[in-house]
Amino acid sequence: MIRSLPSPGPRPAASTPTSAGDGRPGAPEGSEAPERPLPLDAFVPRPGGDGGNACLPWTPPAPPPPPVTGPAVPPSGPPVVVVMDGAMDEKHQALAGAWWTNAGEIAGDGIDNDGNGVVDDVHGFNVGLGGGDLSAGASLEHGTHVAGIVAAKDDGRGHAGVAAGQALVMGVGGMYDGCDLLTNFERAVDYVVDMKGRGANVRVVNASFGGAYPDPAAQARWKAAVEKLAAADILFCAATDNGSGNNLNGRPDLPGNPGLPNEITVAAMDRANDKLAPFSSYGDQVIQIAAVGENVVSTAPGGGRQRMSGTSMATPTVAGAAALAFGINPALTAAQVRDLILQTARQDPDLAGKVSTGGKLDVAALVEAAKRTVKPAAPPVQEWGWGWDWFEQLAA
Repeated sequence: MIRSLPSPGPRPAASTPTSAGDGRPGAPEGSEAPERPLPLDAFVPRPGGDGGNACLPWTPPAPPPPPVTGPAVPPSGPPVVVVMDGAMDEKHQALAGAWWTNAGEIAGDGIDNDGNGVVDDVHGFNVGLGGGDLSAGASLEHGTHVAGIVAAKDDGRGHAGVAAGQALVMGVGGMYDGCDLLTNFERAVDYVVDMKGRGANVRVVNASFGGAYPDPAAQARWKAAVEKLAAADILFCAATDNGSGNNLNGRPDLPGNPGLPNEITVAAMDRANDKLAPFSSYGDQVIQIAAVGENVVSTAPGGGRQRMSGTSMATPTVAGAAALAFGINPALTAAQVRDLILQTARQDPDLAGKVSTGGKLDVAALVEAAKRTVKPAAPPVQEWGWGWDWFEQLAA
């Protein structure tokens, strides 16, 4: 059984949502999760634990067939950020045009057109409940909010996703349904790696979830799954625990602490971006950077916006920033973008000894650093004739 790290509960200044009857945080029982007035701020515990429903049998997708002729075509198009989370409101107006689309699938025909083992996975995969319906399952508010932090369009008041218009979101919903979180994560990774092999330009995975896993066998499984992402050259951004100041050095908080070169584990800054948020854990041996995670405005189910606080909100900010770097220079590897993010972190005295960089995300500095990695175009080579004109040119 998965044991979560201690939860701090609601912060005194927050308006804490009740749990919906379907497990969604933030919606009163029986409601349709109406838009929250923006002044309200809900604290959101990082999801984890058992799925709570029947664990469906599932077979990992078979590798895609090789091209008939010629070498494999490398992925192209905007960088894709995979949001592994709960349910997501695919029809939210601010997310229109932001979803990755599976070109091999025909929407709504009930057929697995591309033969990847998932029916109608047009914008992604519901790993807990099966199929491609991203809106089904628990934590609709959490998943929708996280997706919006990555790529939602501006609402006219400056509330836009970090990579709005520059990246696409592949949804992997249902993470808190069906099987336990670890099993769902393993299946989600297999799906994502497979889709990258089929041509999806997957560059980043965001995981705003986790828990304590003292069992060495479970730890090995988490690490092996993240290593699959590393082998596919995919950057992995993971949220640390909302532990009210817990030091996680030496603690088995996963998937945030496997210590792999393709991973960034993220703590949360307060709304002013000058101190570690009171709900965030820390640990300079296992957490690399912090980003604003308090009072973050993003998409809410049903078409609105709302404010939420948690490390869950800080992590997609880093994932979206990484997508900007990949968009500037598609030749960058996951490890290289990770290094750029950490090297451009802005130092903050409050983070000294709390995250390994001692700093917080600096999107502007990251973008400039990514631009410097782009090699200038080589000047055109002057061609000389080899007839009598060539001798005349030499003599001139």
